[in-house]
Amino acid sequence: MKNPVIIKGDKGGIHIIIEPWASMDQVLMQLEVSLKGPRGSYKNSKPINVTFDGKELTEDEKREILFVLSKIGLNVFHNSKKHEDKEQKTSNMLTDKDGLFYIGNLKNGQSINALCSIVIIGNVEKGASVYSQGNIVITGVLEGVAKAGCLGREDAFVYSLISGRNI
Repeated sequence: MKNPVIIKGDKGGIHIIIEPWASMDQVLMQLEVSLKGPRGSYKNSKPINVTFDGKELTEDEKREILFVLSKIGLNVFHNSKKHEDKEQKTSNMLTDKDGLFYIGNLKNGQSINALCSIVIIGNVEKGASVYSQGNIVITGVLEGVAKAGCLGREDAFVYSLISGRNI
């Protein structure tokens, strides 16, 4: 029997390709088997982006998959595909009840692009950037670039405990 899931990884994160015939039970079981390593093997890992391809998934199904990945120990987040047009991205925006946490410092050259609000427990160092369609809260120093309200949300804000200069 052909595997219901193909997992590809690169610097940008992991890409999960799901066969159109696969049931969610098969997908979730295959992910657990394929990615489950020794206990604690993903401890202190940096957040990785997860993208989906193949079978059309509902937002609930995507959340189920992300939950299983986080249960395994992966520190994951999901952005929609980069080739979606602006109108489609706007319709897929998450509500204010949804959000991401990033634990650690963003260093020179690192970037986060989020569809929802994000809380960064750490610093955004010079040369690093954070872009969000929602709000951005940084518990440390902001020396890099932080842009909230991408795609036109006018009520979005950036907050940092200690502000650098590039807000």
